[in-house]
Amino acid sequence: MSTYREWALQTIPVLVRWAQGAWDIPHYYSDLAQAVGFGSHRLSGMVLGEVNNILNKLEKDYNTEIPTLNALVQNQTTKLPGIGFNVVEKGYEKLSAEEKVILTRLYNEKAHQYDWDWVLKALKLKPARILDNEQLQQKELIQTGFGGGEGEEHKKLKEYIYNHPEILKIKKVKKRKIEYDLHSGDRLDVYFETNKCRYAIEVKPSTSPDSDILRGIFQCIKYKAVMDAERVLLNKNYDSKAILVVVAPISPENRQLALDLKVKVEEHRELLNKIRLG
Repeated sequence: MSTYREWALQTIPVLVRWAQGAWDIPHYYSDLAQAVGFGSHRLSGMVLGEVNNILNKLEKDYNTEIPTLNALVQNQTTKLPGIGFNVVEKGYEKLSAEEKVILTRLYNEKAHQYDWDWVLKALKLKPARILDNEQLQQKELIQTGFGGGEGEEHKKLKEYIYNHPEILKIKKVKKRKIEYDLHSGDRLDVYFETNKCRYAIEVKPSTSPDSDILRGIFQCIKYKAVMDAERVLLNKNYDSKAILVVVAPISPENRQLALDLKVKVEEHRELLNKIRLG
């Protein structure tokens, strides 16, 4: 069984990855537990305390200042670091919610701008990269897309989801469409609209390789950003959400990337049987 220090040394590269690339996206204690693999999110506080101890010792050893990484991890309800952040910032619990938001952002901006390479080297740690060089070399597939035409399975999956939004927990749909065009020129596989939210659904068939699932993750990020911009254009008040639907097992790398980027991925392997029977 790993000690808190061993977990902390595995945690630091993950926190560095978040600080460098996704510092302004909320990361929760459960996200940290899943990314590092220590099971229960209840261990996150103890592990983060040890992360703080390790970096404090490194500061003394090298006579330098190292920004905290702990502010990157937040409570899913409050969207703020928990009470354990008092270890980093004395009197944190006495601050107002607004003061905590400002303080957290300042800490995370410092962490984002910091050169963490020397810290990882000093601790003899490797960067926690989600994709290795070989996987990144599939860039050509990602850029050009996959397939070259819509297959029958993809078409039937879109039609099934169009007719059954409840499988995505979408209720009280007032508008829906297959092949919905955004103002950016992008075309959604399926679009749902309720009184409170608009949904972009990207569907990947079972023939999609990992590189196309990766592409789908980034498509969802783009679709949500465009729909948020359309909300400004229309002067409306609603939420925008993008969901990636896959019917084949998603790779651990793509799952972790989606978690880091807060892209909602839903696996519905049962749909293959449903569309074949339908």
